[in-house]
Amino acid sequence: MRKLLFFLIVLGVTVFFVFPYLVVPTVLENLVAREAQDRLGLDERPDVKLESDPQWRMLQGEFSGGRISARGTELGGVRAENVAVDLDPFSVDVGESARDRTAVVEEPLSGRVRLTVSEGEVSRLVRENADVPIRGVEVRGGGVTVRSEASVLGATFPVEVEGGVTLDGNELVFRPHAVRAAGMTVPGNLADSLLAGTAFRYPVGGLPYAATLTEASTTDGAVVLEGNVFGVELGRGG
Repeated sequence: MRKLLFFLIVLGVTVFFVFPYLVVPTVLENLVAREAQDRLGLDERPDVKLESDPQWRMLQGEFSGGRISARGTELGGVRAENVAVDLDPFSVDVGESARDRTAVVEEPLSGRVRLTVSEGEVSRLVRENADVPIRGVEVRGGGVTVRSEASVLGATFPVEVEGGVTLDGNELVFRPHAVRAAGMTVPGNLADSLLAGTAFRYPVGGLPYAATLTEASTTDGAVVLEGNVFGVELGRGG
């Protein structure tokens, strides 16, 4: 009997101290995910992971950071394979959030946003904006290669245009800088025409929380865009 009583006491104490750590983050993550889905107009609820260090501070609504991520997001004509918002430290009004059934933050949120645009989507943008025939697009860590073709004296041969991606405000810009042709010299005027014909810029609209893009880079198979978000209101009619 004493063993059973001791077991029940230990179980009760464990539940009392551990249960909030299991429930509070899950509840708040679900509330943030639901609100993010509504505000961003997403078809599916995003994944939300909140962090607190030390862990007990989450019971006070204090979080050291968090991540909101969604896949297959349409951004004003550009489809991002993945969108992730990494949140700076923030505070949540736990009581009001539970009462209103929505995430209520003490101060507007800020953080970093990261967009991953697949090679296939980059290829689509190039094809739709280029003024020369496009036979393929390859994105890798060193930049972007656009495969096209050129004609000289009635002969058509494949060429490759090398370039990189940059940003101009919230516009994605492809800047070609070299033309290559296997075993052949591309005349200067033709090379200039190919460079001009593949260069393009495309506005990236519909960014999450009106983000401002600051960096563009390439990795194998994708273009990565990064930027900042400020003044994100959650709850309280924000």
